[in-house]
Amino acid sequence: MELILDCGDYSLRNSFAPSFISSLYESLGPDVWVKVAGNLGGMLKLEQRGRRLIIISTARISKVELEHIAILETGLWHEEFERGISRLPKGFREAAEALAEAYPGVRIPIAPWDFEYILTAVLLSKRASYEIVRRWCRELWEIFQENLRMLASAKPAALRRITRSYQLLDAARSMRDLIRIIEEPGRIRKEIIERFGAPREPISSYILGMPPEIARLILLSAWGIGPKVADSTILSTFKAPHFIPCDVHLRKFIKRLRLVEGFRMPEKNICKKFLCGGEPALGLDPCPSQKCIRAILRPLGELGGWMQTLIYLHGKEYCKSTRPRCGECPLRSLCPGSEIQIRSQIRHHD
Repeated sequence: MELILDCGDYSLRNSFAPSFISSLYESLGPDVWVKVAGNLGGMLKLEQRGRRLIIISTARISKVELEHIAILETGLWHEEFERGISRLPKGFREAAEALAEAYPGVRIPIAPWDFEYILTAVLLSKRASYEIVRRWCRELWEIFQENLRMLASAKPAALRRITRSYQLLDAARSMRDLIRIIEEPGRIRKEIIERFGAPREPISSYILGMPPEIARLILLSAWGIGPKVADSTILSTFKAPHFIPCDVHLRKFIKRLRLVEGFRMPEKNICKKFLCGGEPALGLDPCPSQKCIRAILRPLGELGGWMQTLIYLHGKEYCKSTRPRCGECPLRSLCPGSEIQIRSQIRHHD
């Protein structure tokens, strides 16, 4: 079955490169991706040719269902985020305009049916390059498929055959703890249980049946799942583009451009007790923290997750922690620290 969609100024390359959805795909080129794991694994191919997105599948599903899956997994479910830039606060508006010009056509792919895969990939990404994470994932998908319980119960020796890095052992521990939530519902706030019922298997169905803000609290209740992991997972599995994974790239970018002063990164012990902004819900009070960067960035609205994605791309390409490429940076005119960094590099070179 083949479908052809008019995708406009969309970029499959720029959208997939920073997305955890790409852990389920193999790239046959920057504009050709084949799904190898999860829903339609081995049965879905995506290819962009200019303004056309070509979707090919060998699955026995209807064209309507195939189009629905492809639109979500490519990020085409959301209109161009660039349309909302004019509504951003001035400093962020200027940065967003420059980032959008440097990295055009970015959307946010989501795959709710692959929740377990996405959570695994996100857990593995702690202090690890995404290239390494993709390699680990390829081996994991072959061994465990989507069976969350198999990974959680795997022996350490079996996991060490994939990698001796701590990320995989920690991921298995987080999975075990998340599964225990099913068996020990007392760990979940009673207001949530009263609204959504006691936890049930599969845990993904339970979590996906909640508003993303409540689902975040469930994820944060598990060992080893902090705000960045929870937000990254939800951004890739829910229609929740306002979720902002606060990672090292975001922190560095905001500091270097001096967009916000005196902020703090989200803290698990606080995040798991309160809702992040908004009105009280299910007996949960809004977070009292006034300096948390996640709360400060709330005015970005639906552009929050998109802008964080652009910042991630920019951090990988130019705004690096060590040896940043300030002299070539397309945002140099907006960055107060760029000239200082350039002069420092010149002195070092001399």
